[in-house]
Amino acid sequence: MLLVKYFAHGILFSILGLVLGFVWAGVFLVLVLFGFIIGLIIGLVIFFLFMGWLNSIVTDIVWHTPIKTNWASVFFHGLVLSIAFLVVHVPSLILNLAIPSTITVVLLLIVYAFVDGFIAKQIAGMWEEECPLRWLVRHPRHSLNHA
Repeated sequence: MLLVKYFAHGILFSILGLVLGFVWAGVFLVLVLFGFIIGLIIGLVIFFLFMGWLNSIVTDIVWHTPIKTNWASVFFHGLVLSIAFLVVHVPSLILNLAIPSTITVVLLLIVYAFVDGFIAKQIAGMWEEECPLRWLVRHPRHSLNHA
C-alpha cells in the first residue's frame, strides 16, 4: 500500500506540475521580457512557490498530512524540492540522451513516479503542520473518548 501511495504522489505531482508548468512558463516569459533580471528573480520565486504549494496540496490529498502554508515555508519547501528533483533526475536525463525512445520515456516516468513520490513526501515532512492532539488520533486506545 505504501508503494501505491508513493506512486500516486509522484504521478499526481507530475500531472499537476505539467499543467502548472505551462502557466508558470507563460508568466515567466512575460516577466523576463519586461523585467530582465528582476523578472528572472521574480519568476524563480514564483516557481519555488508553485512547487512548494503543489507538493503541500498533493501531500495532503495522498497522505492526509497537513503541511505549513505560510509564504516562507512554501517558498523554502519548493526550493528544497526543486534542488532534490534536479539532482535526482540527472540519471534520467543521461539515460534519455543515451537511449532516446518513447519506451525509455515511459519507463522512466513510471520509475520516477515512485522516486518523486518518495522524495516529495520526505521533503514535505520537513514542513508538516504541528498538531498537538495528532498523537491521540493515531493511537485510539489513548484517545480522549475513554472516560
